[in-house]
Amino acid sequence: ETHHIRHLPVVEKDQLVGIVSIRDVMKAALENKEIEIKGLENYIMGSGFSG
Repeated sequence: ETHHIRHLPVVEKDQLVGIVSIRDVMKAALENKEIEIKGLENYIMGSGFSG
């Protein structure tokens, strides 16, 4: 049986504080990759490694 879960609750101290969607996770992952790519580009171009 497959469940198509697209949202997960964010709970702190037994209280719902938010909802995380697949879109939220993908957006964060993409932003992290963009920062990593920019840092690698800077390193390759000789300006050091920074985000």
